[in-house]
Amino acid sequence: MNICFIHNVNVIGGAERVSLSIMRNVSAKHNMHLVSPKKGQLSDEARKLGVKQHTHDLAQPELTSPFKTLGSRLKWRKIATHHKIDIFHCADLLSARSVLNATRSLNVKVICHIHFPFSEEFANWVFNNRAQPHGFIFCSEELQNTQATILQKLCPSSKQWVVHNGVDTEKFTPLDIKNPKPKVGIIANLQFRKGHDDFLEMANILSKEGYELNYEIIGGDILQEPREHLLKEKAIELGLQDQVSFHGQISDVKSILQSLDVVVCASHEEAFPISILEAMSCEKYIVSTNVNGIPEAMIDKETGILVQPFKPDELAKGVKLIVDDPIACTEYAKKARDRVIKYFSERYFNKKIDDIYNSL
Repeated sequence: MNICFIHNVNVIGGAERVSLSIMRNVSAKHNMHLVSPKKGQLSDEARKLGVKQHTHDLAQPELTSPFKTLGSRLKWRKIATHHKIDIFHCADLLSARSVLNATRSLNVKVICHIHFPFSEEFANWVFNNRAQPHGFIFCSEELQNTQATILQKLCPSSKQWVVHNGVDTEKFTPLDIKNPKPKVGIIANLQFRKGHDDFLEMANILSKEGYELNYEIIGGDILQEPREHLLKEKAIELGLQDQVSFHGQISDVKSILQSLDVVVCASHEEAFPISILEAMSCEKYIVSTNVNGIPEAMIDKETGILVQPFKPDELAKGVKLIVDDPIACTEYAKKARDRVIKYFSERYFNKKIDDIYNSL
C-alpha cells in the first residue's frame, strides 16, 4: 500500500517521533509518503528513511476563503491520485480537517491519530459538515475514554482503536554513568502544559534545602509559543542560572537521556508520552505527575514515583527520595525497563499499526 502521513508542523515532537517509528519499521511492507507545510527536521529524518516528500500548507477549508479552499482541495486530490495513496495517516485533527473533504469521492482511507485531548467545541469545528475519517487511533485508554463520546456523536461510522506508543528498547538501553553532581532532566516541548515552571520551582526547593544538582531542560518552542526566554528569566529570578541548562530542540534525545540520573515529567496534561517510555527503557529513575495516560505506563512505587500535578513540592520530594537513597530505588528502574519490553516495545506497537492498515 501507499501510506501518506500528514503533519502540520515540521519539527520533531512526540507525535512526529511516533510517525517516524512507523515509517522506519513498516516501510518494508508499504510505500511511505509525508506531507508537511515546509521542509524541516521531520522531513529531513523521513528522507533518511526513503520516505517520499510533499509540501502543502494544509490550508483549512473555509467558506470565507473559497479560492484558497479550492486550491487546497485540488492539491490534495493531485497528491492522492498521482501517487495512488491508499491511506492518509493524519497526525492530528487539523491535518484531518484539511484533507477529508478533498478525498471524499476518492477510494482513499483517512485515519486520525489522537495524541492529545481536545474540546467538544473544537471537534465540532473540525467535523461539522465534513466527511468522516475511517477511524481514530488513540495513544492511551484514558484518552479514548474521555474523547470517544464526542467522536461517536460526530463520526458514528468511524472505527476506534487504542494503540499505546512504543519505544525501541534495543536503541534506548541502560548506560552506566558517573556524574559529579546528579543530573535531573525534563524532556518536553516548551508548552505551558508541560510544567516547566513547576520543574524550576522544584529545583528552587531542592536548592534551598542544600541539594547540589544540575538541571537539564531538553526541548524547544515547537509550537511557536515563545516560552524559552520566559523560563530563562525565571531561572535567573530564582538564582538557578548556574544550575539550569537549556538544550533547545535536539535530534539525538537518546544520548542526553542516557546522561541523566533522574527524569522528571511535570506535565499538567499528557496523553501517553514517548519520553516516559524512553526513560523507562533506559532504566532511569523517574518522577512524574499522575495525569491522563501516564499511569497506564508507570506504576507508582513500582516503576517510578507518581505525584499530583501543579505540586512542585511533591516533585521535589520524589527527587529527594531518589537522590538520598538511589540503591533503594534501583528496583524501580529495572522494573520500568522490564515493563516497557513486555508491553510497550516498538515492535509490538508497529505490528498493531500494520494490522490496522491491513484491516482497511
